Amino acid sequence: MRKRRTVRALEKAAEVFSLPSEAAGVSRVTITGNSRAHIENHRGLLSYAAEEISVNAGRLILRFRGAGLEIEAMSDLELVIKGEILALEYLT
Repeated sequence: MRKRRTVRALEKAAEVFSLPSEAAGVSRVTITGNSRAHIENHRGLLSYAAEEISVNAGRLILRFRGAGLEIEAMSDLELVIKGEILALEYLT
C-alpha cells in the first residue's frame, strides 16, 4: 500500500511540475503499425510465447496478443516486441 502511495505521489509531482511521466517511473508504450511495440521503463517479462507476451509495467500488466510475436531487443529499461500485434490489454 505504501509503495502505491509513493508511485501516485511521484506521478502527481511529475504532472504538477510538467515533467515527463518517465520521471515517476511510469512505463511508456509506443506501437508502430501492428508490427512493433517499444516499451520503456518495464519491470520484466511475465510470460512469453509466439501468441502472447505479458510485460510487468509496475502497476499494470501489458498483455500483447498476436501471431509470430518475439522479443527483438531487451535491456533493463527497454523492450521491443515485433510480430503481428492484434491486441494490447492493460491489466491491473
